[in-house]
Amino acid sequence: MKAKPVRIIQGEGYVECSKEDATHLTILIPSHSHPLTLPVITKGKRDGTGCWTWNGSTEAPTLRPSVLTINNGDGFRCHSWITDGQAQYLGDCSHSMAGKIVDLLESA
Repeated sequence: MKAKPVRIIQGEGYVECSKEDATHLTILIPSHSHPLTLPVITKGKRDGTGCWTWNGSTEAPTLRPSVLTINNGDGFRCHSWITDGQAQYLGDCSHSMAGKIVDLLESA
């Protein structure tokens, strides 16, 4: 599974759940040392929600808009489109994978 649907349970944190009950999605982008958990919606408009739209697939997830992570402490910057289970790294990445397209890693 390349994308793990999760929801927040107060006092427990993120708990794996069905796609239909998901409020968040956990993915592992190859350039990252840790999984990312992002708020998602599968229907409706994302305007004003702070969420990414998700196509509902755990094997070939597509998220919109792009995913940008920055660590100001070490200057790390990773910017990618997540489409059909792959990360397309944009040219403004600070790492050697800029410009490449690679499969997402399997979620633990």
